Amino acid sequence: MVSVGTNLYVFGGRDAVRKYNAFYSYDTTKNVWKLLTPLEEGPTPRSFHSMAADDKNVYVFGGVSSTTRVKTLDVYNIADKKWKPCATPGEAFSIRGGSGLEVVNGKVWVVYGFNNYEIDDIYCYDPVGDKWTKVETTGEQPSGRSVFASAVVGKHIVIFGGEVDMDPEAHVGPGQLMDGTFALDTETLKWERLDKLGVEKEVEGTTSGSSGLSIHLGIPTLLDVDLSIGNPFGGHKDKKKEEKQVTPEIRGWTASTSATINGKKGLLMHGGKAQTNDRFEDLFFYEFQ
Repeated sequence: MVSVGTNLYVFGGRDAVRKYNAFYSYDTTKNVWKLLTPLEEGPTPRSFHSMAADDKNVYVFGGVSSTTRVKTLDVYNIADKKWKPCATPGEAFSIRGGSGLEVVNGKVWVVYGFNNYEIDDIYCYDPVGDKWTKVETTGEQPSGRSVFASAVVGKHIVIFGGEVDMDPEAHVGPGQLMDGTFALDTETLKWERLDKLGVEKEVEGTTSGSSGLSIHLGIPTLLDVDLSIGNPFGGHKDKKKEEKQVTPEIRGWTASTSATINGKKGLLMHGGKAQTNDRFEDLFFYEFQ
């Protein structure tokens, strides 16, 4: 699911019977769902895929079809209301699911993913030239992983957690999960780990790393909100306890997006799978200044 303006866009998924490729929009101001492209008229039906968007387009990448994992990228133009397949990556580009997918300055970035092993490569797609490029990065690179939280903050792709080793029972079990917050500068192509213990409070509670991101205390904020109501940001249980600075527990399979809260941009993350195979229902915001 992705958002563009006041609309949410949802593609595909699965149930116990089959994979789907229906494409819906949800108008958050009118509380109305709309079927944009029905079954069998859009990209290959799939689950475990990734989505991203800019102001004009919605992208769907990878995932698992009815027979295999895929590595296709399709784009839906919101104005034209049409799907178009993008160039297919080369043979060196592995099929995969559970990747990070982000749009930064008009280009689409595929970060890591899973294909019976945790992938640690990055590719960038240029819509203008309809061309893929493998990206070589430096710095404090996170290990190969999938199903992590991700967001775009300026020129940076920020990720948290994820699965670093598959469970013997596949997705039924938790696998080996990880924490850790990393940022990739898409201009210098350098990774930096943001949550460095013992460094966060050196200068009045903030640090500025080589990535150019100013880290607010190096600790995400737990938003204490009532998720049972329609608008969680308008339903705080206790105004005096609505925000707590704590570190998220190790997790994967989280829902995440870029967000702006109280004028601050960052990574908004909800729930996920715990190392115990339980499920989280918390809501975190990693804030950048």
